[in-house]
Amino acid sequence: MANRLSDEKSPYLRQHADNPVDWYPFSEEAFEIAKARDIPIFLSIGYSTCHWCHVMNRESFSDQKVAEALRGRFIAVKVDREERPEVDRIAMVACQLMTGSGGWPLTLVLTPEKRPFFSGTYIPKLPKYGRAGLIQVLDRIWDLWEKNRDEAEGLSLRVEGAVQSYLRGETTVPEKPGSLKGASDEAYIALAGSFDRENGGFGTAPKFPTPHIISFLLRYAGMTGRVDATRMAIETLHALRMGGINDQIGGGYHRYATDQEWAIPHYEKMATDQALLLTAFAEGYRVTRDPLLKEEAERIARYIRSDLRSEEGLFFTAEDAESGGEEGGFYLWSKEEIRSALDAEDGAWAADLFLGNAGEKVRMPLSLTEPNPDPERLMKVREKLREKREARTRPFRDEKILLDINGMMIASLARAGHLIGDAGMITDAEDAYNHLSVILEESGDELFHSRINGVNTTPANLTDYAELIGAGIMLHQATGKPTPLRDALRLTEMVIFGFFNPEKGWFWFEREGSSFFRTRDLEDAGGPSGNAVMLHNLHQLSRITGNIEMARIAGIMEEKLSAAFLHHPTAHIHAISASSHHSGAAVDVVITGDATPFMAPLTQTRNILTTWLPVTPDLVSGLQEKAPKLEVYEPGTSESVAYPCSEGACLPPVTDPDELREILDTAFHHRKDVEADPFTRSNNSE
Repeated sequence: MANRLSDEKSPYLRQHADNPVDWYPFSEEAFEIAKARDIPIFLSIGYSTCHWCHVMNRESFSDQKVAEALRGRFIAVKVDREERPEVDRIAMVACQLMTGSGGWPLTLVLTPEKRPFFSGTYIPKLPKYGRAGLIQVLDRIWDLWEKNRDEAEGLSLRVEGAVQSYLRGETTVPEKPGSLKGASDEAYIALAGSFDRENGGFGTAPKFPTPHIISFLLRYAGMTGRVDATRMAIETLHALRMGGINDQIGGGYHRYATDQEWAIPHYEKMATDQALLLTAFAEGYRVTRDPLLKEEAERIARYIRSDLRSEEGLFFTAEDAESGGEEGGFYLWSKEEIRSALDAEDGAWAADLFLGNAGEKVRMPLSLTEPNPDPERLMKVREKLREKREARTRPFRDEKILLDINGMMIASLARAGHLIGDAGMITDAEDAYNHLSVILEESGDELFHSRINGVNTTPANLTDYAELIGAGIMLHQATGKPTPLRDALRLTEMVIFGFFNPEKGWFWFEREGSSFFRTRDLEDAGGPSGNAVMLHNLHQLSRITGNIEMARIAGIMEEKLSAAFLHHPTAHIHAISASSHHSGAAVDVVITGDATPFMAPLTQTRNILTTWLPVTPDLVSGLQEKAPKLEVYEPGTSESVAYPCSEGACLPPVTDPDELREILDTAFHHRKDVEADPFTRSNNSE
């Protein structure tokens, strides 16, 4: 018999609609019943493509004994973390403060007043992995609640205070003593120390792609000329490209690798990862001109287009790790299967290329055993294997439309298309942006966070605004059209008014009154934090338009947050990389007259820190007073002139496209001719 979740729109909640557990969705009704019965709340958080969420569902929440252990003693509440990120953020911080770690599925037990006094992640039904079983845990919690409630409530008050203090930014970050280096240098030193020089990437298993780190390193190299920063970024991109974490047949990247060599992935595919990796590969190509990186960016875009795009041109959230009840089953091959899918010659070649020395019948994820195989033959083999694979049971796809993910995807497609010269990617970005604009206009410009089956289910938070602003900026830079830039400026003004905390120097995660209490989003997690994205947005908008107010707020953020950046630089990589916007490597170009002669240097320079603004009548009328920079230049002039500026100083006007290219390339200090990186050498010798 279906429970209350059968009426919910979230795919994750509907996956639990047939559980014998008497689930409630996250609602005031659930909390009021808990208060009326004076019993704890069992809060379970996950998402639809989470492997261990599926495991806990099958072995525990589908089990009658677990349902009986919950019934009458707890009010059971299910939450989709992607639909309710504000709830997940509070719960995750509580779990991390109580246990020292976190993840999904996330389990919290709360008092009827919503204060947590127990937390954990995956809990098996029966004791294993050195963990108590769920039924045993529930019995112990109930025993505590009945016999020593004061202890439970005392703990809940302490946890609530600690969580609120942390999320409101009330915890003072100590100054880092003895360091004369800036946050960018500290971040670089930390990354150089954790870089896996044999396999690429950072740290040990499990290893995540962390594409925002790659983008930071490419910018840092451009600011400083330190070749090792470029080397770490490019070697990681190639390791990812060749590894089993890369779906060698259909394109797109899995969530992370369970081993240090990137060979064995956790098979879930997240739209967020595709967007960030698309940007990283495109930037890597622009800096190095390596065609293999361009090819990989194109493969990611094809996967996004074929597997993650909705009929309206928007983008779904994720694909599951499981298919047919087997984790990774859709992606596994044996040499025998590869040979049977291809002719004899190609079959032998592909089996060795993808599986190396593996046994004939051993099923494994595919990797490249050669760095640069015959590209035409590889493309042909991949296509034939992809057609063969389509007969398998596909993984479940979560078809929620999340605004932050769609903004990120639009920005990435627009930027990657601009960087590698792919008009199709830019068209995809424009189509998605235009459709999203129609939806928002129909909603009275009320931004949503989650949209399911055409219905907006939850309101927008900081990341939704930030990523949509970033989409407008990147689409303007890819097309030169005024509307996306105008939208970005308008939304930024809304975010400053509704979210900015000038005393602390960061943006709140929620609008006032939209959650239990307002929280902040500073540290990078699976991707850049909302504040980091906003910091980049503010810098870019001020650079493109000359908007002084946005530059001022970016300055406040960097000043107020500098201690946090220095204290834990690797947790704030994307925000720290925003310093590149006011370095000598960042060049802003204003073009009057016909911009066509200057498009080649703008789209081909190695400098990934370039912005441009075409002074056209449409742009001037569209932006009106929002772009002070336009007041200096005359629209509609006949002569094509480029005006480059850097670090607040303008260079002489340029009429020769080759001269502009030289200015841009010279400013960006990516150096292939440096034999050794003195910065790294001096640190290694300490």
